[in-house]
Amino acid sequence: MSQINVNRIKDSNEGAPDFPSGVNVSGITSTVTLGVTNLNPTNVNVSGVVTATTLDGNLLATGTPTLGLGVTINTSGIVISGVATAGIVSATTFFGDGSALTGVGLSIAPLNYNPAVLGSELAKTTGIGLTFNQAVKAGSGNVTLSIANAGVAGTVVENFGVGNSVTYSNGDTITITPTSSLNASETYHLSYPSGAFTNIGGDVSYVGTAYTFGIKAAAYQMWSWGRNTHGALGLNQAHDLQISSPVQIPGTAWIEISSTGRGGDHFNLIKNDNTLWAWGDNTYGELGQNSVVKYSSPVQVGSDTTWSSGGGGQYSTSHAVKTDGTLWMWGRNLYGQLGQNAPDNSNQSSPVQIPGTTWSSGHTKGNTVYLARQHIKTDGTLWVWGHGTHGKLAQNNLTTYSSPIQIPGTNWSVVSGCYQAMLAIKTDGTLWSWGYNDRGALGHNNRIKYSSPVQVPGTTWSKLGGCGDTVGAIKTDGTLWCWGWGYDGRIGDGTTTSRSSPTQVPGTTWSEIGGGEKEMIAIKTDGTMWAWGSNTYGGLGQNNKTNYSSPKQIPGTNWSSTRGNLVNLALKEI
Repeated sequence: MSQINVNRIKDSNEGAPDFPSGVNVSGITSTVTLGVTNLNPTNVNVSGVVTATTLDGNLLATGTPTLGLGVTINTSGIVISGVATAGIVSATTFFGDGSALTGVGLSIAPLNYNPAVLGSELAKTTGIGLTFNQAVKAGSGNVTLSIANAGVAGTVVENFGVGNSVTYSNGDTITITPTSSLNASETYHLSYPSGAFTNIGGDVSYVGTAYTFGIKAAAYQMWSWGRNTHGALGLNQAHDLQISSPVQIPGTAWIEISSTGRGGDHFNLIKNDNTLWAWGDNTYGELGQNSVVKYSSPVQVGSDTTWSSGGGGQYSTSHAVKTDGTLWMWGRNLYGQLGQNAPDNSNQSSPVQIPGTTWSSGHTKGNTVYLARQHIKTDGTLWVWGHGTHGKLAQNNLTTYSSPIQIPGTNWSVVSGCYQAMLAIKTDGTLWSWGYNDRGALGHNNRIKYSSPVQVPGTTWSKLGGCGDTVGAIKTDGTLWCWGWGYDGRIGDGTTTSRSSPTQVPGTTWSEIGGGEKEMIAIKTDGTMWAWGSNTYGGLGQNNKTNYSSPKQIPGTNWSSTRGNLVNLALKEI
């Protein structure tokens, strides 16, 4: 038999040679690559190649042996024996046709991560998943999505059972989809536990992994329609113009729509670079420009880039929250609604701070009604100030307060309101209301005014909106309920009847509820937008002035948020 003791095997053309049948290869102590064209498992024995990391060549079988039978690469060398049972234990690379190998060659490993590890390219509503190196099926355990805390798992956002809430596609790809959109300001920690997946044969289990990722900021267009008094449509058009179909306001960087001024007179809204922009009426300085000049297209409020949410309020006041938790207001100060403990009519044409640094951000955390405001802090407490008529400050009196005063409780979560009534949802899903009730807007099946919070029946309320003296609220099951003044069909139940207790609007896939002074606007989970009620100024977006007493779809999809008050705004994700 032939004996070969060399450090590099080449043929006469400097290529990888064929080994002759029956050759023994041993004593190759320092080679990095053992490069050969053909290895015949029946007749070739390779041993003592103690530092080789690459076997470069084809395993050929003749006669009885199967392809790949009998090859082991381990720390003691390369020996033609036992691949089918012992596996490839320590080799880092294998080149050639190894389709029949078992062991490490069939380990389950991710080839692609969506989103990438430490990446931030995932859209807020996109599925999360892995593509493996082979087809997989469910093993056991839960995939856990958490808010990252210093790079490790913190507060759990959602668990996904691998047997029922993971989608499998193309054999080798799995996807999980959170039930709610993720926050672009957070870093998330994703954990796939060991054994969560196995190969199709069920004999190899995934060893597990965990990593963090961020969420990219979504791009939104802003659209407006309805009455254009004082240029409130933001389209740089004539002040007396009315538009009955949505028209885009320039830009794709808008991120939030908060409450609007009564009658749709002005707006103060945030872009994704944390700048604040305003347009419309400015009689009392409500655009924050240190002047009373009106603008019919967006103009930036100062040069600050730390705003996190903002909006216009009823009767010419504006508000905004910064990323440091400070709350600022400006505009008209009749009855102390600016919260400055200042005399009536001490108007402000630039933002002034309300004391405190723990004010919550977002359109669900603050709301302005007739000459008064309510706002939630990060500790779940609810604070009110301004005009106290009809008991709408919930202090069990009719007193006006020009500085924030607390409503009892520490688990308030969502607020909204209508003309002179306030409503709020607690973290336990209960809904509470107080204030003016001549048209049944408090939802208590009566017309009694309340100066302290009174519960509306139910424990699964999640979102609020309203228009004038009509209220809309969504439950956790996706149903939408309206009550209050039914004039012009605002309840959405096909009638013009007023209701003093919640009445269901048809459908079970409602996700957002807005509303103006005369119309209700809501969005479904499929991104469609619907409107009903009075259409005097084209506020229903139907390209007409017809009133509708049942939801009527506004053209388009990908709508994500809407607010209004005779002039209406909506965000569309692109």
